[in-house]
Amino acid sequence: MIAASALFALAAASAPANLCTLCHPDVRVEFERSIHATEQVTCVSCHGGDQSASTVEAAHRGKFRGRIRRRDQPALCATCHSDAEQMSPYNLPTGQYALYQTSQHGRALAKGDENAAVCTDCHGVHEILRSDDARSSVYAANIPETCGRCHSDSALMSRYGLSGDPHADFIEGSHGRALLERMDASAPGCARCHGAHGATPPGVGDINKVCGQCHTRTRAYFVESPHKRAMDEAGLPECASCHGNHRIVKADVAALGTVCLECHDPGSAQAELAVQMQTLYLVASEDLESARRLVEEAAAIPLYIEDYLARLEEGSTSLVESQPAMHSVDLATVERLTGRARSIGHEVESELRGKLEGRKWRRVGLVVFWFYLLVTLGALIRFRSRAAREIET
Repeated sequence: MIAASALFALAAASAPANLCTLCHPDVRVEFERSIHATEQVTCVSCHGGDQSASTVEAAHRGKFRGRIRRRDQPALCATCHSDAEQMSPYNLPTGQYALYQTSQHGRALAKGDENAAVCTDCHGVHEILRSDDARSSVYAANIPETCGRCHSDSALMSRYGLSGDPHADFIEGSHGRALLERMDASAPGCARCHGAHGATPPGVGDINKVCGQCHTRTRAYFVESPHKRAMDEAGLPECASCHGNHRIVKADVAALGTVCLECHDPGSAQAELAVQMQTLYLVASEDLESARRLVEEAAAIPLYIEDYLARLEEGSTSLVESQPAMHSVDLATVERLTGRARSIGHEVESELRGKLEGRKWRRVGLVVFWFYLLVTLGALIRFRSRAAREIET
């Protein structure tokens, strides 16, 4: 068996001086898969010491940090990640540590609560991967599970007066299904709403601003509605009051009356308004669908349908716009948009029915023409045959 000193000497002579891996091979395997390993970050970058030393005592001399305390981890990561010069080649933001200090996590840690999340809880310890790597714990589709490690722990969350399971709620909601089942990269995960390093729950008055980052048109209509002022005065969370927070309920016009009845009495003017908007949308939707079926019928003939498809797309755009417009609670606005959709549907259907009807009568005329032509030919053939027989006799 080779002596330990000989092994150290052989390694030092044949490879770059990083002898830490001889004692920590399990860490080496993890670290070599990380983004840090490819960017000249080594063991001593975080732990200090002397990676070229051939004895444990010498390797751990100086400002050596073995297991880094949780309370020290954010500041340690910030020594590089808050340095603009070091981060510039990677186009990475340098204000993340400052954001972290303002977050619920950072504030709790500053008060000595070491249950608070630190960098390694989310990014990993040695095997740190890029955020666009699907294996990474901070890859968009993996963030809900990463956050859920703590936020689904009822015993841990009860210490902070929190209840429920936001991760379970999220994956059942429309955002979770879009992100995790359909892999829709535009769907928000935890960090899109709560922030990443500056993670904090949005205040009651800020929820519509958070949702408005994606639902721009909806927010524009909502802030002009009577609901905006009423909810502000009542201290109610705006979007979440109707759609939920983590188990987001998909906006469904068919359920409009039911949702409104959670606050408004059946038979009230507000409940009647909801039914009117719902009816306008459903009728316009059916008119467009009827026109679309006729276009498909025309395409099978085939007839030229590109112009009709473009007009139906315009109608669909108006119909889609009518959904966020319902947040204005302005019947005239909804009626204008759905009316435009209905008008286009009627125009397309009327024109196509005219073409198909004309085509039908042309076919009938063609059948009649060929019928008389064949009858005439038959008569001529019989006449010639009879004439030929008469000549022979």
